[in-house]
Formats: sequence, C-alpha cells, structure tokens
Amino acid sequence: MSFGIDHPLLAVSDLDHAARAATDLGFTVNARHQHPWGTDNHLLFFSNNFIELIGIGRPECLDYQDDNGFQFGRLIEARLKAVGDGIAMVALDSNSIQRDHALVAARGFTEACPIIFRRTAHLPSGRDEEVSVALDILHDAERPFLTQFLCQQLRPELFRVDPTQESHVNTATSIADIWYVSDDPGYDVEYFRRIHGPQAVRGGDTEWTIHTHKGDCHLLDRRALAETFPSLGDLEEQPPRAVALTLTCRDLNAAITQWEAVGIDYHRHSETQADIAPGVLGTLLRFEQR
Repeated sequence: MSFGIDHPLLAVSDLDHAARAATDLGFTVNARHQHPWGTDNHLLFFSNNFIELIGIGRPECLDYQDDNGFQFGRLIEARLKAVGDGIAMVALDSNSIQRDHALVAARGFTEACPIIFRRTAHLPSGRDEEVSVALDILHDAERPFLTQFLCQQLRPELFRVDPTQESHVNTATSIADIWYVSDDPGYDVEYFRRIHGPQAVRGGDTEWTIHTHKGDCHLLDRRALAETFPSLGDLEEQPPRAVALTLTCRDLNAAITQWEAVGIDYHRHSETQADIAPGVLGTLLRFEQR
C-alpha cells in the first residue's frame, strides 16, 4: 500500500498576504484557523486533496511538543528561516491511523507513535466546533523538509462541510504531483521507500518517482529538475525539499483569464500547461488541463 497525497503544507512568512495571493490566483480560500503549536492556516480544497497555507501566528507557542517530542511549529519556522516560503512537509491520507502506523513501522519507522491534536473549526454556518486529527510524523532530522506524515480526520463530517469551497475560478481540481529537489536522490529515495514501500518506487540515479493512489512524488537532482521546470533556474539542492506542485484543472484558459485580470505573470508551455513562478506563493505551481 502506498499512501496518497492528502495535503502539502506550504509555509509562508505572511499568511494574510499569501491568502490574498491565492485568491488572486483564482483559489477559494477557507477561513483562518489555529493550531496549538503556534501556527495558523488557510486551506485550499480540491476534490480529493488540498493545499494548506501555514504561517506562524503565535510565536510564544512554538516550543509546544507532542508526545514524541516533535515540535511541529519549530519545523515550520526552520523552513522559513532556511530557504524562505515553500513546502515544509507533506501530509498523507489515512483512514485508520493505527493500522497505517503498523504498516510504516513494519517498513522501518518505529521512532514515533501517532498523536491526536484538537483545534476549533469555524464552520460556514458561523458555528464553531472542536475537531480532532490523528498524526503520525515520519521525520528524519537530517533531512527535515522531506518530512511526510500520516493524517486522519477523526471528525470528517466537520471537515468538508461546504462543497462550494472545492470550486475555484482557476478551475483547479487536484494535486497530481509533488516535485522535490535533492543533492543525493539515490540516498533520499530510501526515506520514501520506507514510507510507501518498495513497489511504489521506480527510477534511478538522478530521477525517482514514488507512485501513490492520489498523485505522485518526484525526487530529482538540480539538473533533472531544471529540464522539467526551466523557470526554476539554478536551484540550490540543499536542503532537500519540495519545490513545485502539478495541479490539474478543467480549463486552463479560464485560469489564465483570471491571472491576466489581476496582473499575475505566467509562462504557458502548451495549450494544456502553464506555470506560475514560485515568487507568488513560494512554490512553483504548474497548472495542467486534463
């Protein structure tokens, strides 16, 4: 079994600015929420996964530790300090955290146990409800921004309560790919193999793909990544991290109409593919009409 992409956590230094930028890009942005470890977020929902914009809202809470001693807020802070805005971690879907923890433990992740955190959800009706989420953080301290974790919504009936939030002016429908850069892909692919299993991994040398049931993760060195995303330029390979997302959309022309209306630069590769440079949201966004 290979866990699907649930949501990348896109760390931003100014959450309000990022929410406005996402709106300009044509995304529907949900309400701002808080975590117990000092971060705040906005979510951009798609049909089967989503993007989390996450920023530091209460620095005094960053030392919060879970039962395993992991400091979630500090990792977000470290990502921002190391290379600025961009993807800090990636959540993987789980509908049974205990079963899935047993699976990754059998593959070699025995260092931590699942934890549960609670937060207040602001529902579209105006009512506030407490929701709880189970997390299993699969962390490598030496390569912290490769971190993936299992995520199970324990009150799913309170999570996706407004289907209109999955409708975007830019017609985006799903995250199809997450693209990572590494100075040593052959070494770092072992981290992903421990999570997703050897049958999910294919490739070799400078370019690897980790197939999941909801999108693929790609691990490349700088040269191979530049061939796929020329606009990234001469990207630093350290620290290894996610630098780009492929988003499927129904109508690329509708997305471009939105971008042109608000003055956002883009690079169109073909009738079905266009890129938004990382300067807008800290991560290159490739829109692909499918």
